[in-house]
Amino acid sequence: MTDIARARPGGIAVFVAVAFAVTWAIWTPLLVQAQTTGLERMPWTFFLASIGPLCGAVAASAWEGGPRGVAAWARRIFSLRFRGVWWLAGIGMPLVYLVIAWLVTFVVTGAWPDPAGFGLTEKLPGLAWPAVALVWVLSFGLGEEAGWRGWLLPALTRSVSPFWAALVVAGVWIAWHAPAFFFNPSYISMGAGIVGWMLALVCGSFLLAWMALGARGSIVPVLLWHAGFDLLTAADQSAGIIASTISAIVMVQGVLCAWLLWRRARAVRGAAVVHA
Repeated sequence: MTDIARARPGGIAVFVAVAFAVTWAIWTPLLVQAQTTGLERMPWTFFLASIGPLCGAVAASAWEGGPRGVAAWARRIFSLRFRGVWWLAGIGMPLVYLVIAWLVTFVVTGAWPDPAGFGLTEKLPGLAWPAVALVWVLSFGLGEEAGWRGWLLPALTRSVSPFWAALVVAGVWIAWHAPAFFFNPSYISMGAGIVGWMLALVCGSFLLAWMALGARGSIVPVLLWHAGFDLLTAADQSAGIIASTISAIVMVQGVLCAWLLWRRARAVRGAAVVHA
């Protein structure tokens, strides 16, 4: 990426430190409350904490390139100069997930999910699904993707292939969630299923890396996909069949994208050897 071609060293350390510090500082009081008096419901600060990776990206961009670095980063991640297929991917894939998951639910249970419960979550009581979708877009969609795929992924690809960069991003992404496993009921109830969650997140990292690279560094399609995925899987009615079905689809997609990224890396190495 041209905006980080002559970057000041240390940007990745700054990004990780700020991203974790901001999110964990906001989540720590929730963890303490959950371990002492308990959480009656998820407060709005749970969603606010999603700005950690976004703050990390701003801080790292400023560290590496000053105000111009931040401006260049913002122009790139919000650019709409990508092929239309990536709009289709960002919006269309969650819609396909929804259709498949509802079909699976009907086959397994003999009944369709209640349309009135679509997208609704007890974490955002009283909000209709369009408002819930907007919250996901502005919180974990924008907050995370501005950092993970918007800054960390391209920063890592300066020194390693996109395959390894996506794998490293997945590791950082998993670690960033750590406090939530002590106060978020959705995570606490996973038990041994945490292993499957980690694998799904790794696969998701490969899929989203493929999308971000295809969209020329823009996070717009990735942001929409992430928000759509959260809307579908975090809904109260999704616990069980719907969430499991969608996660399984993403894992298959992630394995395919990992293979494609691995092939791309091998092709680049082969071309380098030929021209050496």
